[in-house]
Amino acid sequence: MPIDLLPAVMVGISAYLTAIIGGLAGYGTGLLMPIALVPIIGASATVPVLAVSGLFNNATRLAVFRDRVEWQRVVPLTLAAIPACFVGALLFTLLSGRQVALLLGLTLMIMVPLRRWLSGRKLNVGPVGVLALGALYGLVTGGTPGGGVVLIAALVAIGLPAHAVVATDAAISLVVGLVKVMTFQALGELPGSAWVLALVVGAISIPGVMTARWLG
Repeated sequence: MPIDLLPAVMVGISAYLTAIIGGLAGYGTGLLMPIALVPIIGASATVPVLAVSGLFNNATRLAVFRDRVEWQRVVPLTLAAIPACFVGALLFTLLSGRQVALLLGLTLMIMVPLRRWLSGRKLNVGPVGVLALGALYGLVTGGTPGGGVVLIAALVAIGLPAHAVVATDAAISLVVGLVKVMTFQALGELPGSAWVLALVVGAISIPGVMTARWLG
């Protein structure tokens, strides 16, 4: 997937700016980066590329905010999300390019109002409810780049302190993201050119996350 110089520069700027947003809010990268990538590489290639670049973003956020992680929430949410993420990624590979574009569009339209609706509510959930939230996040993030909105809303709704949300999200998203990348790789969705672009976008996101830490 060769990219001309100007589009490449725009993708780099977008990766840096969205990493700042993600570092401050805990979400946003997966919703904003498709706007920059889809016109250049197509909808079908965008989700696998963002899956790889997201590992850089989440690993950096975890390293920078590691002292804020609520580890007791990480384990159950992650264990519930992993199998659901595999299913979501598998279903994604069955879609045509046009269907993927429709899916990304619906994700953009649904996730933001959903996050607003959830953010104003406190959910009184027990262990089963926590597992259900983790499974929902895993399924959404397996097939779309917008699952972070679901996870952030879930962490807020179950009562995590504001300072812990971004860090806990990063820890969960890193593990689940690895599952997603391995699934896409095994199913042939990550050719060499996609890896190159994803690594570049991911590398650019690192200073963006560090800037977010400085701003926060």
